[in-house]
Amino acid sequence: MSEITIRHLKIFVTVYDERSMTAAGRKLFISQPTVSQAIHELESMYKVVLFERLSRKLYPTSTGEKLYQYANHIIKLIDGMEESLREDSIKKKLFIGANYTAGTVLIHTCIEQFKILNPSSEIKVVVNKSSVITNMLRKNELDLAVIEELDNPSDLIQDIFYDDKIVIVADPEYHLFEKKVITANDIANEPLLLREKGTGVRDLFESNMSQLGLFISPYWESTSAVALINATKNKFGITVLPFQIVKEYIASGELKELKVEGLEQNRKLAIVYHKNKFLTDAIQDFIRICHQI
Repeated sequence: MSEITIRHLKIFVTVYDERSMTAAGRKLFISQPTVSQAIHELESMYKVVLFERLSRKLYPTSTGEKLYQYANHIIKLIDGMEESLREDSIKKKLFIGANYTAGTVLIHTCIEQFKILNPSSEIKVVVNKSSVITNMLRKNELDLAVIEELDNPSDLIQDIFYDDKIVIVADPEYHLFEKKVITANDIANEPLLLREKGTGVRDLFESNMSQLGLFISPYWESTSAVALINATKNKFGITVLPFQIVKEYIASGELKELKVEGLEQNRKLAIVYHKNKFLTDAIQDFIRICHQI
């Protein structure tokens, strides 16, 4: 025999408790010869004697006593594992990553809908820049992520589900609004209040400006969209942020979008997961909900 199974250990523990192979067989609903064979295989595997057989009774040897302690511990661990896994099948767990746009204005809606379908579910969310989130996906630290579309990663699968755009906004009285036509060159010469490098919005803006032959030098960088919005409202400069984050400020008149000739900043948001990821029912539920928003 090449290996000992949990079945061998459960038979051994029952024989130990019952002190009888016949009684153990009855308790386990298997035949006495099957019980005897399992004990024989254990003894042969380790070249030990587990029970002394005296006057039709079984008495554990010191080795049998030792195995009993280990076997009980192993069986309890296995039983605990199985119980935990069964709980997981009922209590769905999700570890989700999101960029700042999705984490601020989109993902909570998906989570609310998921919770309605799965009230006992447990969800953990990490909101960070996309470069950090994709690295976590590759390390299997997340089940899936909601971020901007990536540039054809070979190890990740993308499921596009949402159209988004990047906008440039300023205080409504900002001097650029006096111009009939605002160009990308005008923008490059203004104090730019930008997110840090590695964020989708910053990378897209820099790429678009670079394609026009313009290279930017931010006046202010921040990890906080709120800080950039407040600085813009206080006329420190102009900021570049996802429309979803600033749309309420535009609607209220606190900020105004600068329409820039020849500068298109549309993008798509995607559900992203590793190509080798097993899509559990919980993951599939969440993906379906994202497509419904």
